[in-house]
Amino acid sequence: MTPSTPLFIPGFSLFQQNIPLAIGIVVVASFLFAGGSTIQHLAVSRSVDKDAENRSMGLGQVLDLLRNPRWLLGLATVVLGASIHIVGLMMAPVTVVQPVGILAVPWAVLLAAKIHGIRPTRATWVAVAMTIAGIVVFTLFSAHKAAPDTELPPARIVVACLIVFAVGGLLGYLGRFGTPALRCLMWASGGAFFYGLSSAIIKTLSELVRLGDFTSRPLFWTMIPFLLTCYLVGGWMVQQGYANGPAEIVVGSMTTTDPIVAVTFGLAVLGEGVRLGPLDALGMAISGAVAVAGVFLLSKYHPEAQRARTVPGPQLATE
Repeated sequence: MTPSTPLFIPGFSLFQQNIPLAIGIVVVASFLFAGGSTIQHLAVSRSVDKDAENRSMGLGQVLDLLRNPRWLLGLATVVLGASIHIVGLMMAPVTVVQPVGILAVPWAVLLAAKIHGIRPTRATWVAVAMTIAGIVVFTLFSAHKAAPDTELPPARIVVACLIVFAVGGLLGYLGRFGTPALRCLMWASGGAFFYGLSSAIIKTLSELVRLGDFTSRPLFWTMIPFLLTCYLVGGWMVQQGYANGPAEIVVGSMTTTDPIVAVTFGLAVLGEGVRLGPLDALGMAISGAVAVAGVFLLSKYHPEAQRARTVPGPQLATE
């Protein structure tokens, strides 16, 4: 296999760039992620003391979830979504694919509204529209000027991974302090750093495989333990986020921080932004800010927050 030859599967070229198909695949993956996260949150919220200031789970509580059928169903749904997401990553630059995952936020809000029997308000729909519009424009900018090739500088990739690990670890440490809502935000954001990096690593690995003779490349074997650590530590942090706050906040934190980490990695480390001009960067910044503002409004007007305002009671924060 020559460096320019994509890996073919009978009837389907998995590693050949196909941006429209990749975006469609990730839209489906975002719905599966939202559904799985909502199911997992329902299971985790029943495993913690909702009235406690610190709802973070110990190792025993986390291991108990492995025997919880509802949590396992949520895990299976998330894994299915992640697997589909990986296929999308193999078919397009990470700067194009990863931002689409933010669609999990409106999915999660709508699912929560259905579960709790609360009709979303006009403010909720405005927030959903802002989130979708912002991410669609962001993706159009990145897809229009996406670089056709990906750079793989080993030293730069390893250093960038270590930096992301340090930031994600710091956020996890901060998740030990403050109110439940702040703990939830910190745990989820820390997990999102690891998950965002995992997407960038998967893109790196897929490029190494595409080039051929990947088993002889030290970078390939260096990335494997980084990837496993991202999934294990990121998964642990996300479960702590579920224990401290509603699924919508966890999903919202993850689907904004995750793309920022992955896209920044793609632009700064993998060379996917070499064709972006100043106006493109400005357009991405503005549209990204609109999407983030939409997520902020969703966190304020999500169904559980509405119910907490109308029906007093500390237990409603994570039911």
